[in-house]
Amino acid sequence: MTTLQAIIFDLGGTLIDWPDWDENVNRRWGVSYDYLISKVSNTGLPSQDAYVQAMRDAEKNHWLQVAERQASSTPTEVLKAGFARLEHNASEEELVAALDGYAQAVNGWAVIFPDTIATLKELRRRGYRLGLLSNTWWAAEWHNADLALHGLTPLLDEIVYTSDLPYSKPHPSVFQEVMRRLQVVPEQCVMVGDRLVDDIGGALGVGLRAIWKKTTYPWPEPEHIKPTAIITDLAELLPLLQKWQGH
Repeated sequence: MTTLQAIIFDLGGTLIDWPDWDENVNRRWGVSYDYLISKVSNTGLPSQDAYVQAMRDAEKNHWLQVAERQASSTPTEVLKAGFARLEHNASEEELVAALDGYAQAVNGWAVIFPDTIATLKELRRRGYRLGLLSNTWWAAEWHNADLALHGLTPLLDEIVYTSDLPYSKPHPSVFQEVMRRLQVVPEQCVMVGDRLVDDIGGALGVGLRAIWKKTTYPWPEPEHIKPTAIITDLAELLPLLQKWQGH
């Protein structure tokens, strides 16, 4: 095998996690609504319940478009779609307030897997360049706050969020973009992620090796997608890569 020079990681489910993602959704949008109402008078919005449902539906539609055509959305686009479901033409002030409220709801929520820091530090000690590629509609600064909180920022050479790109994983262009930033070609790179379709299938499709971090989440598991390797904990990367490199 060609010598590896870089490793690209997925974020959620791979390096960090957000507990009770589905169960937490009403709280997140409820905080957004309350903050919006507190900052903007006379919005003419309906009840919190209606707002939460509209934003939930807009968010679900975003992920449906990701699955069906590898689309991407910015935070503003998701919020505008939610307001459209309420038949409310939101002002710039309202959009900013709603987004700021959502940012408050997710601040400090993420938890880091216990072996993440030690694994990344050892990989950097071994000379690998490390990248991050995350499918998300969230603003980069929201995710960056999580990375900083958990000490991940200095361990990553390149950080790429699909909310800043035209497409989402598994579209080939997003893998090509992070490889361009890492200054490597596919043969020199491996992708590590917890989703077979987005992370593994997408990476294999552009010629990367792909390591599936298998979790208990019920993501689709198409039989035709064959990971280069399977792990359940990040720490398993270290002996695996050592074996690949022939050390």
